[in-house]
Amino acid sequence: MKALYQKIRTLNGKNYGLYKSLADKPWDFGDFALEFLHVQGDPYAPASRVVIKANLSMLGYAGEWGGSFERRLALSDFLHRKLSQLVKEKYPDKDAAIVFDTAGPEMLVRNSLWIDNGELRACLQVRLPGEGRKIQAETAAEILTMVLPDLVSAGLYYSKSDEAALQEHFRVLAERKEILAQLESRGLCAFVPDGAVLPRASGLSELPLEGAVPFSAPEQMAVTLNVCGREIRGMGIPKGITVITGGAFHGKSTLLQALTRAVYPHIPGDGREGIVIDESALRVGVEDGRSVRGTDLSQFVRDLPGGVSTKNFNTLSASGSTSEAANLLEAMEAGSRAFLIDEDSSAVNFLIRDVRVRKLLGDDREPLIPLTDRIREISAQGYSFILVAGACGDYLDLADNIVIMANYKAECAKSAMSSWKAEGLIGSTETGKNEQTKVTELAEVPQPRPFVGYMQPLQKSVRPTSAVERQVKVKLSGDTLLQIGFLVSDTSRLNTLVDKQQRLGAGFVLLNLLQNAASNSELDASAGDSVAATIQKLYEKIQNVGFRNLPQGMSREMSLPRVVDIACVAFRLREGR
Repeated sequence: MKALYQKIRTLNGKNYGLYKSLADKPWDFGDFALEFLHVQGDPYAPASRVVIKANLSMLGYAGEWGGSFERRLALSDFLHRKLSQLVKEKYPDKDAAIVFDTAGPEMLVRNSLWIDNGELRACLQVRLPGEGRKIQAETAAEILTMVLPDLVSAGLYYSKSDEAALQEHFRVLAERKEILAQLESRGLCAFVPDGAVLPRASGLSELPLEGAVPFSAPEQMAVTLNVCGREIRGMGIPKGITVITGGAFHGKSTLLQALTRAVYPHIPGDGREGIVIDESALRVGVEDGRSVRGTDLSQFVRDLPGGVSTKNFNTLSASGSTSEAANLLEAMEAGSRAFLIDEDSSAVNFLIRDVRVRKLLGDDREPLIPLTDRIREISAQGYSFILVAGACGDYLDLADNIVIMANYKAECAKSAMSSWKAEGLIGSTETGKNEQTKVTELAEVPQPRPFVGYMQPLQKSVRPTSAVERQVKVKLSGDTLLQIGFLVSDTSRLNTLVDKQQRLGAGFVLLNLLQNAASNSELDASAGDSVAATIQKLYEKIQNVGFRNLPQGMSREMSLPRVVDIACVAFRLREGR
């Protein structure tokens, strides 16, 4: 620390560009070291980035916290939130001297603070002060050698007063791991514990709604799990087809949204921390205008008028039903085993086909094959569906289980299903028996496309977007349009990408793979690997050591999405001009 202080003092009043000399070496602060990853070129440029590195033992933590993935994630996430709060309290203004990444309720691998091999790394933004083009050494020295060490001391060192909260963080992850293992052995795809708080405070908040009705499992679907030495009762959703129905504003979509976000662990107190679902689950819906490249849609869309084949379908602006068909098939290709669908955000002609329209047009003049005609075949191959249906009654005929939401309380409709069958209500409509489209071929799992073959045509667009840029930039236009050089991917409808950091994380993973698709020896050795399998290899490395093995892995705040999400971002890539 003394050496850094002396170095800064020698720069007082000199040209602002000499701040870059601070990046020549790491600076020793005793228990931790400070390195400059990036030094801003002038006072108005994006802030400088520094990384704090410290061994867990020097910070006072037992060696076990550097062990399993769950312990490292628990400690990383806990310290991330603690440090973030301290920085906010010290610098509440937007243009603060020190800025640290904020986190939502999900526990994710974040490059802003991660632990591997017993070492903690925390990345912060620091705005180096200047007057005009001159260095303000006194203020800079105060920020870097007084304020920053104080924040590290208060935010990252072990404190006995934090022990109970830290252990609670770990408990949530440990129980989640056990529940996931029990889902498979019990034939379930999801679990919602009694007492879970599903509604959020508002459409703009992820905080739990005060006074919300706590979830309680209907008796017919209740299961009790023995987890980490304690029993947890809740609703077990079996694999297969489950329909959630009920009146408007009674909690159908709220339950589906909670299940959607449950692909990630949540912090204690969020209300949804005990909800667990198959971690490959994906929300599928309509996505008008999305690009589709080389996707086989023939399972849901026959050849189009004019003899246009749908086995290798390409478009820059898909229709509603076509986009939803592509979303489902690409999710299957990416490795998803469970799909969440809400009729409110779906194309009607993808979900159902009215019996009157069937009779009027027949099969010859309708290329679309609705999901009602395919869902049982797909489910029989090991896939699960959880659908919200308040108006599409055809799915009641196809469901293995029906959950009714009434005043935010769940009821099981198994007894009602038996009664409907006895009365002949299931399998019929007002105009007679609901016939299915005549489908001669069985539904098949989409064949995975090789990563190299799929990505190589895009490589020509992976280049700097201006003559002055040295590197290909990954950035967001707005909050959801991801740009990788001249490539763009609209991620606005990917519901399991929960924040901008995850979208940037997906972008940097894909940039790394795109730049190495032809030259990386590991990829060359497995050129037949699918898009998802290739992403999985890099994902496993990042999950272990964080983003530091990516070329620009520490240059932006990023968090790690799932393999299925990254693959879905890749399937939406197109040239941006």
